[in-house]
Amino acid sequence: MTVSPVARDDASAAFFDGTRAGRFLLLRNRSTGEYLDPRTPRSDDDGLAPVPASGTGRVVSWSVVHSTPSEDGDPVRTVVAIVGLDEGLWWWCRLVGVNPDADLFDLRVEVDFVPSGPDPEHETVPVFRPATEKSGGR
Repeated sequence: MTVSPVARDDASAAFFDGTRAGRFLLLRNRSTGEYLDPRTPRSDDDGLAPVPASGTGRVVSWSVVHSTPSEDGDPVRTVVAIVGLDEGLWWWCRLVGVNPDADLFDLRVEVDFVPSGPDPEHETVPVFRPATEKSGGR
């Protein structure tokens, strides 16, 4: 399963500027230090700032999406997951580089970035894959 083409809007521009630069941005409340989803509605005086996240976490839950056969006739199986980010948020995502038949609970993962479509206006989106030792995988 490929990622469907994604295009930015005003609300998502900062997030996608980050993904194009290889950074996974969350919002952080300047006064409390709390991390928030980057899709949190914003105002000019909300005290929220986009900050790079670690890009690591653990699989909380997952499912395998079965779709129509590919051009070679093989069925396509895509793993989608909820990742508990190390910053405390849950992120819904595609999980790549894993066996769809494996028990993925608590698997350490790290963010990667893939194009969402072939055209330049299609954004780079975050996906997660098994963490390497270098990124803090255990």
